[in-house]
Amino acid sequence: MGADEKAVVPGEETNDPNQMSFFEHIDELRGRLLKSLILWVIVFAVCFYFVKDHIFPVLAEPLIKISKSEHVFAAIDIKEPFFANIKAAFWVSIIFSSGIFFYHTWAFVAPGLTRKEKFFAIPFLIFMSFFFIAGCLFSFYFVFPYALEYLMSWNDTGFDAYTRTYYLSLLFAFVLGMGASFETPMVIFFLAKIGLVTPGFLLKHFKWAVIISFVIAAIITPTPDMIMQTALAGPMIILYLFGIGAAYFVARKEEEEEEKELGTAYEEDDESEVD
Repeated sequence: MGADEKAVVPGEETNDPNQMSFFEHIDELRGRLLKSLILWVIVFAVCFYFVKDHIFPVLAEPLIKISKSEHVFAAIDIKEPFFANIKAAFWVSIIFSSGIFFYHTWAFVAPGLTRKEKFFAIPFLIFMSFFFIAGCLFSFYFVFPYALEYLMSWNDTGFDAYTRTYYLSLLFAFVLGMGASFETPMVIFFLAKIGLVTPGFLLKHFKWAVIISFVIAAIITPTPDMIMQTALAGPMIILYLFGIGAAYFVARKEEEEEEKELGTAYEEDDESEVD
């Protein structure tokens, strides 16, 4: 799609060779999805190749450290270790392919954006990828080990044995949940950009953001320890404040543009009066 291309209603006649029909846009979308899928499959294949000897040992490190044993996993099904490795490779490839998905989303919508919108869209996509991966890493290294230790403290049998599949389900629930919550500033920036929220609205409802952050923290981590919940909710509250800053930046930019447009309009009126 070119920079000046516009979608047209199916069946509508157009003499502009740069315009794309509805079905041409569908073909473009299908092509982008196919490219994203192919690239993700490549990333998945690489992850699967390294999963057994490199990726899974890293993912299992929190459990191994807490249990102080490398033989903490039990296979209750002959196929379970194999499918657990597939699961690990799948989710790790999704995390590291997030940038690919964001890029092709950008490549699809970019031709329909103005120069100013493109100026904001490029850093927006970069920060989307950054915050998501940062949230996943924060959860893996700081949140999940603490929650795992608390859960294992309830085991008074003296015997630790867990399936790989169950452990990975628990791990990625924490990691992906935190990764998604780290997108808060970018979501607020987008909502402010389209005019759905303002800095005043966000500040007015700040107390609700704090409550919701602690509710999410209580859901993600099963520990009743307020220190742990505060450690989890704290970053979400800080991210909300970053979102308010982003909304203020958007509002300030729009005010400057309005003032500039008004100034231009006054100058044109003055020139017309002189003429």
